[in-house]
Amino acid sequence: MEQGVFDLTIKSLFEKNGPDDEDFEAVLEFVNQLEPDEVDKFREAMKPILNPSTLIGFSFTKPFGYNGDFFIIEKIYQKYANPNPKYKKWDEFIHRLPVAIAVVNRKKLAKEILADLNKNSNGEPKSVLILGSGPVTEVNEYLIETPGNNLVFDMIDLDQRAIDYAKNKNKAFLKFLNFEKRNVIRYVPEKSYDLIWSAGLFDYFKDKHFVYLIKKFYQHVNTGGEMIIGNFGVQNPSRKIMEILADWFLYHRSEEELIGFAKQAGIHPTQVEILKEPLGINLFLRTRK
Repeated sequence: MEQGVFDLTIKSLFEKNGPDDEDFEAVLEFVNQLEPDEVDKFREAMKPILNPSTLIGFSFTKPFGYNGDFFIIEKIYQKYANPNPKYKKWDEFIHRLPVAIAVVNRKKLAKEILADLNKNSNGEPKSVLILGSGPVTEVNEYLIETPGNNLVFDMIDLDQRAIDYAKNKNKAFLKFLNFEKRNVIRYVPEKSYDLIWSAGLFDYFKDKHFVYLIKKFYQHVNTGGEMIIGNFGVQNPSRKIMEILADWFLYHRSEEELIGFAKQAGIHPTQVEILKEPLGINLFLRTRK
């Protein structure tokens, strides 16, 4: 990219405190055209917003030590934008990204799956295990909307801050919720479940760990139950801006790869399907027993 174009684009964005709505596609195209040797220069130019005051900067600086933490996910759910004019447009820009919309979509999908499980419970308790539970917003909204809830939840997360936040958020529903601070790779459930759900954890795992985990947890699915594991698809149009500007790296996978993982884990093909949120960016490996 020509130096003049590079400098002018960055300068114009900061002169108006971030991209306006009509700049959205142009900014995406600009980032997508960056060459590998231009990434450090771009990040240096973007330093004024690469701090925890913006969603981009929070992801980039990782104050909790890892990407995709409960705080970021919750702010995406809330469509939060810093009211400071220096940062507001940058947060609004993030909420327009397809990846952010897909994250919100998967919350809706989770609520629908929970509602269906509850509807088919015939008044009997049903058990749910959530791996990498984060802010537990989908469960919170489901419980608010479902006075006749028959589901009980075990929540597994490695971050005590996430657990503390989720407990506080769900104070009215703690009788339905059990939280454990555990490493999912080493964790072995003591019982079986009607639903095992994980929306945003497995795309941080290498292939061998993915296969190992679905094989392990599938053993703890009740007959007639299911396990649903989310993973961003290879068609994620926000991938480059996530990696360059938010320093947020995931293992993106195709439908065929996810189905192949289930096969490697010994799950029969007739028990496997792929779900998608409406944009088709977030894929879900659904295995039944």
